[in-house]
Amino acid sequence: MAQIVGIGAAVLDILVTVDSFPKEDTKLQSRQTKFQGGGPCFTGLVAASKLGVTSCYMGTLADDMYGDYLRKACDTYGVGRENVRTIANSQSFHSVVLLNVSNASRTCIWNRGTVTPPECSDVNLDVLKNADYLHLDGHQMECAIYAAGQAKALGVKVSLDAGNPYPGIDRLLPLVDVLIPSEEFALKYTDCTTAEEAAAQLYAAYQPEVLIITQGNRGGFVWENGKAVRYPVFPVNAVDSNGAGDTFHGAFLAARVKGLSVSDAAAFASATSALKCTRVGAQEGIPAYEEVLSFMKEKQGGICNG
Repeated sequence: MAQIVGIGAAVLDILVTVDSFPKEDTKLQSRQTKFQGGGPCFTGLVAASKLGVTSCYMGTLADDMYGDYLRKACDTYGVGRENVRTIANSQSFHSVVLLNVSNASRTCIWNRGTVTPPECSDVNLDVLKNADYLHLDGHQMECAIYAAGQAKALGVKVSLDAGNPYPGIDRLLPLVDVLIPSEEFALKYTDCTTAEEAAAQLYAAYQPEVLIITQGNRGGFVWENGKAVRYPVFPVNAVDSNGAGDTFHGAFLAARVKGLSVSDAAAFASATSALKCTRVGAQEGIPAYEEVLSFMKEKQGGICNG
């Protein structure tokens, strides 16, 4: 049975590698173009699976070439797809990602497609009740809220990758046990001026068991006993930051399933995300568990506090 069940975005990324960001109304030759799986929820599940924790995806995919690729990606990375429903005559969620090799930044242009979102009946409660975590990303909101409510009733922890303040997120947040928003989300949602103020407000409003604010290449912090406790940052020569945040979420949950404390799991997730950034590919670049442990041991003395 899956230890982590995910409901959210599964995206086909068309990754285009370029030497610089293109100017408007010009032509630019790419270094490389490739297909890859993406989406906050799906990439988090891939990360967990590659780190040795079983995961499965619940949702809908189209019957198009994008959906076919994503189903194959599930099989490649060991993400269960027994609870994926195929929607005929529709188009899957997809995006074009420009990877700028000059600074490892990525720019994403996305399209939700026409595939219908999962319904409450798509949530397999027999699978969910045996999971350690239900992982969500704010997409497919109505199904996510239903699944989170069921998870709470079943004693399953609910994790949220809060990247954007999607409509309805205020109804989901009270159900979340592990809340890991980006700094951008936290500031927008709370209208605060600092991440620390936003963390205090989010905790006061929802009191999740775990609250972590991620801050990109500056790392982030765990909100603990009313103060920000920064987790380690691992400096690397980054070549592709796409999927780094999603990887952090999946790695954190995997570490918690393996028994690590919140602070140790945050450090592990930070290392996993950093190591992923040294490789091209949002999912292909995610390391395995032993690789992360070796990387952390190698980097001892070379880490900083964000």
